[in-house]
Amino acid sequence: MIRPPPQPCRRSRTNIIEQEQDIMLPTADIAAAAGAALPANPQQRFRELFEQSPVSLQILDPQGYTVSVNKAWEQLWHIFDGSELKRQIMEREYNVLYDPQLVAAGIAAYLRRAIEGESVEIPAIHYDTAALGQPGRARWVTARAHPIKDSAGQVVEVMLMHEDITARVEAETALREREERFRSLAMATSQMIWTHTPDGGIVEDSPSWRAFTGQTQAELMEHGYFGALHPDDRARTEQVWTACVASRSVYETTYRLRRADGMYRWTAAKGIPVLDAGGAVREWVGANRDIHDSVMEQEGLAQRLDREQRQSALLAKVASASRTLHAALSSDALAEALAQEVRAILGAAQVEVTLAGQDGQASAGALPPCAPGSLAVPLSDRSGRRIGVIRVADKAGGAFDAQDEAILVQLAAIAATGFENAQLYGSLREQDRRKDEFLAMLAHELRNPLAPIASAAEVLKLVACPDRIRVSSEVIGRQVRHMTALVNDLLDVSRVTRGLIKLDRAIVDIASIVDSAVEQARPLVALRGHAFTVEMQAPGARVDGDATRLVQVIANLLNNAAKYTPRGGSIVLRVARMDARVALSVTDDGIGIGPELLPQVFDLFTQAERTPDRSQGGLGIGLALVRTMVALHGGEVRAESDGAGSGSTFTVWLPLA
Repeated sequence: MIRPPPQPCRRSRTNIIEQEQDIMLPTADIAAAAGAALPANPQQRFRELFEQSPVSLQILDPQGYTVSVNKAWEQLWHIFDGSELKRQIMEREYNVLYDPQLVAAGIAAYLRRAIEGESVEIPAIHYDTAALGQPGRARWVTARAHPIKDSAGQVVEVMLMHEDITARVEAETALREREERFRSLAMATSQMIWTHTPDGGIVEDSPSWRAFTGQTQAELMEHGYFGALHPDDRARTEQVWTACVASRSVYETTYRLRRADGMYRWTAAKGIPVLDAGGAVREWVGANRDIHDSVMEQEGLAQRLDREQRQSALLAKVASASRTLHAALSSDALAEALAQEVRAILGAAQVEVTLAGQDGQASAGALPPCAPGSLAVPLSDRSGRRIGVIRVADKAGGAFDAQDEAILVQLAAIAATGFENAQLYGSLREQDRRKDEFLAMLAHELRNPLAPIASAAEVLKLVACPDRIRVSSEVIGRQVRHMTALVNDLLDVSRVTRGLIKLDRAIVDIASIVDSAVEQARPLVALRGHAFTVEMQAPGARVDGDATRLVQVIANLLNNAAKYTPRGGSIVLRVARMDARVALSVTDDGIGIGPELLPQVFDLFTQAERTPDRSQGGLGIGLALVRTMVALHGGEVRAESDGAGSGSTFTVWLPLA
């Protein structure tokens, strides 16, 4: 603890109390705190006022020792009765004139002046009571030291009145730190920091703005900063600023700003209105950020995107042209389609497609020179021989460029392949036509000798002959009938492929169609020993069709089921209505259809695996004829099977009349 040099003995407490009656106190505040009922005894009254005063009061004797403190002082320093620190202060172990904190801060000198008889204002000090060696409290305070004198004018005591300004100092400190932080941030940032008056003028210097623009402080003031904006951006910027000032809303825009080197740079400006207590704009605080590089990058991206979009559109046109060219089946149609696509894509008014001569000889020489404003590209086959040339001229909007030539080369390559395919297609069509004619001729030639053979077999049955000859006649008759059916199928295929089948349409009853088909198929079904059932669930159903062809369809399905069902199997023919259609299905428990064969079962010349004795023979054209005939009647047919050995079901749907 602080122990000053020996001092004269203190005055009695009674004399102190008597002198304290003359102290000039803020009696109005004290009276208000003490309440209306005060003691009548003056000394008691003074004591109550002293204790209940909201102002921190500390009484010192002329030597600097503490004589008395009130409750407000205890609350200020958190030094209460019963504490060791309170005991030390009140029992002459502490002297304010020798307090190291007060001495170092110069406060002790102010106290000496008060002891000498001068009323003094003591400046603010941050005092920490923990420095006295006991747990305590640190506060910012200011004080007034007032001397109390006796009638002879001698100072008998000094009254200290403290004011706690900790909250104010902390607030000011925080504000100062924020301001210093803001200034440091403004100095460290690459942005241009500025403040405007409510109407947009500048009255405070902006070093960062001047460093960027090269303007002098005089040029910057008021509205001079507008001179650094790009002339083309000033009117728009002023319009945005005026609108924000009127609405007191955040100001945000972009404009080009002249740099000190004379180059204009894109900047992003943002200003925030700072309002006063009445809601009016006190000032604007804002900053400009250099965004030139990002703007240029975005413009570059936009240009690249535009180019890519145009390129994508061209590629889409080329892809569409490719589909169109691939769809052409003749050289003439392909040449016309090529000319139309080139006109549409390149904007060429004149397009000429020239192919090799009728002798089919391809040219290997160089292309003749092009006239000014025209472009020529060869048509070359897969081996590289030139089979023609495509020339374009009179492009709308200018001359042809490298991209036009690249597109024309690509279209020429697609077209050249198309011309080769067209020639191959024409050759295949010719071969197919000759095959159809051959089949038709073959069927007619095979059919001619069958009639005499059949007649001879019938004659043998009429004359008396050995049993061996009669049996041979029956064999000949059966084989002739089989061959006749095969030849008739061949004739039907020939007519189908050449589009010569014509339906003799009429309203026919399904029941009669079924009866006729069953009658045709029953001999083969009986020969194979199958159990055959007809389930008619559509009595009276009628269709618009060719009765002969419909009988052929059902009979083919029944014969197919009989051939591919092992001896002694079962076959069911069901007829049922299904909405506006009639369904005819043939179900067997025969050899079934494998999953690899099921999708092609209706294709021409497709059939199941033959047995070793070829008893299930045929040309593989029966089901193909079924599909064709059903389609000609506006119906559909479908095959179903769970696989080999699981049987199969063939269903025909026909529209009801």
